[in-house]
Amino acid sequence: MTQQPRILVRGAGEMATGIALRLKAAGFRLLALQERARPTAVRRGVSFSEAVHEGVWRVQGLTARHLPGPQGCSACWRNDEIPVLTCPETESLAVLRPDIFIEATLRKRPAPLGRELAALVLALGPGFTAGCDAHLVMETHPDLCGRILSSGQALAPQRPADGQADRRHLYAPGDGLFRTAARLGDRYERGQPVGFLHTATDTLALPAPMTGMLRGLLRDKTPVRRGVKLADMDDRPHITPYTPSTRAATLGQAVARLVRQWQQGELHDPDRSPA
Repeated sequence: MTQQPRILVRGAGEMATGIALRLKAAGFRLLALQERARPTAVRRGVSFSEAVHEGVWRVQGLTARHLPGPQGCSACWRNDEIPVLTCPETESLAVLRPDIFIEATLRKRPAPLGRELAALVLALGPGFTAGCDAHLVMETHPDLCGRILSSGQALAPQRPADGQADRRHLYAPGDGLFRTAARLGDRYERGQPVGFLHTATDTLALPAPMTGMLRGLLRDKTPVRRGVKLADMDDRPHITPYTPSTRAATLGQAVARLVRQWQQGELHDPDRSPA
């Protein structure tokens, strides 16, 4: 394919935003980011999903704008803005007709995916099988980040037995409604309540897992399920809530490189060849 491929990304969280930033920097034609009506991103400062709540959101100098449907995309493209769509995904696919579809939500329970969605379907992280759900799968595990699989599944993340992986993260201890008055960038001491979880029978205080700054925080009044990440803390002085992660940048670079290879005909999938 010699012309610019049309790209649609499912997701507008931190990793999807990192991919969008890199695709735009590389000059690719990013059609839109497809997001849920109630996004649950924790690192909201570096997630274009915030546009769903705020109307517009800027990350690293790029602006994303929430649209209820794909009909307004042309105006966004003229203004060099990234549309964030919350209409049914089937509508976006029918109207935008992407050449490349990228699943970048990294959800524990991802939505169904199929190779028929586009000429190239790429899925990030575990939960998908390359050659079945998608043409290709990309590893998101820190040790293998950006590696491409043409068969099999990506490696699922594992928390170390010593619990250090949870030192920076706060998870919901049960199902309920998350309430917080905290803001991104606020500093908390270890054990200080960051918020509360209102369950069907109780109200649970949610203590900060470490002393540091809130790099990520779920929005107030968000319904959550047990095990959902609520907050992300960092004690490094050079980090802010608006600092993209190294992993998001690495994935963005890997996706842009893959798209370039596909565009130049260096990738050949078993279903369709680039025209």
